[in-house]
Amino acid sequence: MLPRGQCRLCGADSELQESHVLPAFIYRWLRETSGNGHLRSGQMPNKRVQDGHKRHWLCTRCEILFSDSETAFASNLFYPYTKDSTGPVTYGPWLLRFCVSVSWRVLQFFKDEMSLKGYDADALEAVAKADEGWKDFLLGRSPHPGRFEQHLLPMGAIEYSSAGPAFWSPNINRYLMRMIDKDLCRGSDGNILVYSKFGRFVLIGFVREIRPNEWRRTKVHVRKGSIEPRTEYHVPAAIVHYINDRAKRAAEIMASLSARQSEKIDAAFKKSLDEFVGSDEFLAMQYDVETFGDAAFTRKGQPALPSDDDRMNL
Repeated sequence: MLPRGQCRLCGADSELQESHVLPAFIYRWLRETSGNGHLRSGQMPNKRVQDGHKRHWLCTRCEILFSDSETAFASNLFYPYTKDSTGPVTYGPWLLRFCVSVSWRVLQFFKDEMSLKGYDADALEAVAKADEGWKDFLLGRSPHPGRFEQHLLPMGAIEYSSAGPAFWSPNINRYLMRMIDKDLCRGSDGNILVYSKFGRFVLIGFVREIRPNEWRRTKVHVRKGSIEPRTEYHVPAAIVHYINDRAKRAAEIMASLSARQSEKIDAAFKKSLDEFVGSDEFLAMQYDVETFGDAAFTRKGQPALPSDDDRMNL
């Protein structure tokens, strides 16, 4: 029996559906393209998992509202771009609805998990205003999310970087192309951003952005636009460092596996070698090996999901 309560989005008293914080199709894709079908959690890396975090937050009506934009994102952008990232993909109003729904859910998750410990009154007010602004847009009470913008960065393998290999974590291509991650980031300058990473996409939701002009060609527009590989994307340098730090943390998680689990992973890897070769996971690993050599092999096997307890400041 489903629990009954107040829908966190629309406020209706209703049976509450079990909602994914990050959409379920992303985890299905990760399993199906891994070559072995397994995932490991960043909070418990010695244990396999099959899905992401879920919460009883939404009434049926709001769950359907989110599902519609997720289906549009998956079929019109996620799968086409993952299959072929060489050309532009056009989008309609569904993309902003999807992005806001993800940022709003991740914000709810960290409000629950963190209780926003250490946030001063101004920061708490900023979070509350972003929460309401995203709600108003999702429920059709506002035509756009205002200053609480959504910025989407399509990712791929790093084939060239002026920073050089020494800067990057040796699993950076696997992180950029494959991994799932989420965070509520608060900088010393007062910035507060919701960070969502799924497959080849990084989504940033502005809660409070002090220098929005530093973001160029990444904003998701209300009605239409296009997503394409560009060298003209521009984000603050702190974001680049932050993403690299998250990749490093993912590598540390895999390195922390027990000897017993490492042996199990090695055995499973050898058993499914034929399926692994040619998989998307294999492709991402190839890029890391070509760039970093033996340093890419911290651990073989399943991708890890960075722990939500391992937050880093921008």
